[in-house]
Amino acid sequence: MAPAATIGHGSTAYWYLTRGSGIVSLVLLSATVVLGIVATLGWSSRAWPRFVSQSVHRNLSVLCLVFIAIHVVTTVADGYVPIGLLDAVVPFRTAYRTLWVGFGALSLDMLLAVAVTSALRKHIGTRAWRNTHLLAYLCWPIAVLHGLGSGSDTRLPIVLVVEVLCVASVFGASMWRLAVGPVPSAIKRLTFALAGVAGVIGIAVFALVGPLRSGWSHRAGTSAALMGQLSGATSSAQTTNSSSVGASSPVSSARTGGAASLPTAGTLTGTYQTRATSTPGTEEVNLTMIVSGASNTPLTVQLVGPAVDGGVSMASSRVTWSSETGVVTALSDSSIEASLNGPLGTINLSLEIDLNRTDRSITGSMTSSTGDHT
Repeated sequence: MAPAATIGHGSTAYWYLTRGSGIVSLVLLSATVVLGIVATLGWSSRAWPRFVSQSVHRNLSVLCLVFIAIHVVTTVADGYVPIGLLDAVVPFRTAYRTLWVGFGALSLDMLLAVAVTSALRKHIGTRAWRNTHLLAYLCWPIAVLHGLGSGSDTRLPIVLVVEVLCVASVFGASMWRLAVGPVPSAIKRLTFALAGVAGVIGIAVFALVGPLRSGWSHRAGTSAALMGQLSGATSSAQTTNSSSVGASSPVSSARTGGAASLPTAGTLTGTYQTRATSTPGTEEVNLTMIVSGASNTPLTVQLVGPAVDGGVSMASSRVTWSSETGVVTALSDSSIEASLNGPLGTINLSLEIDLNRTDRSITGSMTSSTGDHT
């Protein structure tokens, strides 16, 4: 495995628990919604009596809340971005991907309302419980948008497969309910069906133009103030130079400014080094790369943090190209996203790299886009 695959945010255990529990929570929530629909329709067979749907539905709901709790606690404990416990229940409060993290808090609030009213069903009455229970249908698409917009693994094939299966299962179950379940009128049945189709298309379009495109971490809504804090927190890190190989042929569509230019797309070649720091158990990984078409100006990425197999679990970072400096804003396996600021304004970078442990060489590709200068 290339060293890039071992570089993660904050504590490795917290980081992987956050990602894993989030995905499992979506699967459990989707299964809960599907079984809720099955139980509502009263479907049963000899192998699957009706009480089984109801029992499994309740147990999955509790298990879903457990994994959401793990997701929240590990996100807060990881500490790489300023998300606190209050941000988990008060929507749109955090400066980090405000809208998408806020959707997660909103979805959690709805689930808690469903869980509390279910526990108090005998005291509040069936009508109040049923009306509140409908929030489960609303919180599910909001949870899907939260996962797509705030997660760092959306572009991983296995995560995409899981998300597609979740959407397909809930959509299929919903259409089944509309087809065979009691609906007041044909017009309402058609309206609900069209709304469901529009919702699925909307989620797909959002994924294609948003999280599945390069540079999403910069477009996801991280505030300029937070970017400045992250940059300031890592500005004292020292960059270690290493030798690099020459650039390949230049590409067109270069963005110019000052004495240097950075292409909107290009290939990467270079080398990387690792070294121990003065803090026990902490290492520094330095990547020095040449971008094709960038006048042999080196692009350097420095990652510092606790040592893990073949790399570090990132605690701080520094990215430099010419007079532009910035930080890594997202890191997932072999993908690195960064934000640079300098004379050229704000430049958002997306890197796909492959590190060769044998000769410590780097190959890969880069895309860049401009943003507002902060």
